[in-house]
Amino acid sequence: MIRVLPDTNIIISSVFWRGNPYEVIRIGILGEYQLVISAEILDEVVDKLRNKFQFPEENIRELIDILMTYCYIVDVTSKFDVVRDKKDNKIIECAFDGKVDYIVTGDPDLLVLKNFRGIKIIKAKEFLEEIK
Repeated sequence: MIRVLPDTNIIISSVFWRGNPYEVIRIGILGEYQLVISAEILDEVVDKLRNKFQFPEENIRELIDILMTYCYIVDVTSKFDVVRDKKDNKIIECAFDGKVDYIVTGDPDLLVLKNFRGIKIIKAKEFLEEIK
């Protein structure tokens, strides 16, 4: 089964808008492929929803419950320093340790890499086109 890591911006976009990021998460939850994340990514999602978007706590808990139910949670042990924005290295580390096939992101600092050790790094729209 294909393994896919949606980064923080994809997860958050899927909450607010019904576009390609929403479809990436929706189709993963339906079991067409395995969604993969880490506790650190979940923490970042919670932090952004709480502090940047003032999202209601009960909705945050509901989202985290959904993600923990339908995503494979990786115990990250690897350390890499390959992304311009150092805080994005956690995405690469999770993808590597989670043995994912794709990182789906809108982040230019990740997209510029295109590939990391066989892991494709692409936008949501490209990913959806590729898996059809």
